[in-house]
Amino acid sequence: MRRRFRLSYLYALIGALLLLACFLLLYPVRDTPGFGSQLRVNVGSNLLDLVLAVLVLQPLVLSLNRNAVRWRGRLDYRGVIRRIERATGHVDVWKYWTGLLEPRHEPAFTAAVRAALDRGVRFRILLTDPSSPDAAERARQVAPTDALALIRQNIERLDELVRQLPERHAELFQVRISPVGPAHACYRVDDWLSYGLFRNRRVSESDQREVRVRGDLGALALEAFENRWNAPGLLRIGDHYRVRLRFTVGDTVVEQDLRYVIHEGEHWVNVHPVAKYAFHPDHRVAVDGDRYVLADGPAGAAGDRYAAKYGPDPGVVLLRLAVPG
Repeated sequence: MRRRFRLSYLYALIGALLLLACFLLLYPVRDTPGFGSQLRVNVGSNLLDLVLAVLVLQPLVLSLNRNAVRWRGRLDYRGVIRRIERATGHVDVWKYWTGLLEPRHEPAFTAAVRAALDRGVRFRILLTDPSSPDAAERARQVAPTDALALIRQNIERLDELVRQLPERHAELFQVRISPVGPAHACYRVDDWLSYGLFRNRRVSESDQREVRVRGDLGALALEAFENRWNAPGLLRIGDHYRVRLRFTVGDTVVEQDLRYVIHEGEHWVNVHPVAKYAFHPDHRVAVDGDRYVLADGPAGAAGDRYAAKYGPDPGVVLLRLAVPG
């Protein structure tokens, strides 16, 4: 606020000095023949120029500048990290997975994040569930790159980072996992936004469009991110990894956080850590107060999705959460 008042005083001072200069230049020649007519012509033409500049040229130039698109042949991860180091407001990432969390860039990215959080910058990172059909399709597109392993690695790194952050940063650094892939790859740092379309290769190796968030293209890209960020079905990392089951067998009650995967709308749970309760004929199961039973049967595609989500696990025992008949 003080800076704004100082600028106002500065502009007023400059205006007063210009008026004084005009008076000092024109007053000595006021008796020149035709002085009044020439003054009116000059003032009129200057006013016309001013109107054209303010009402036509300036809005046009501002619009072109606001909607300017800068094309790049690939994403510069180091450039994104440098922008985060200077960020003052918001950082958003919307990807299947991001190279910022791969070993080559992770140390610099993590350091930039910690410093930005100390300045009050807000982070929103939206990645894709590796067990989702969209992730499987993306993995086929970019093969032989192991996209599912990279997604898992990203989520693991973020989980570790979130656990290490001090409590004061908990609300500033938010991560959500989506069951649906992104509409486009998106990196946003304050008013700068870079987005790319998905092809049969990594987006970071494809053409990137850099725009302003306040421009038309930037606003559309950010609106798509906002809609997905606020959509139902997104999970925090802890909820993505585990579901809490409450087992009741006779007088024994046990609560356990278990790995799970969703297939065709049903939860398949790895009951290996609590097998003696899960396979007891009189067991009862509750999840957030809702009652279920664990049904045995061939996991099939659910087993493949579990492996995509957590990686190979030879000891996995999957049972389906079913509503009691």
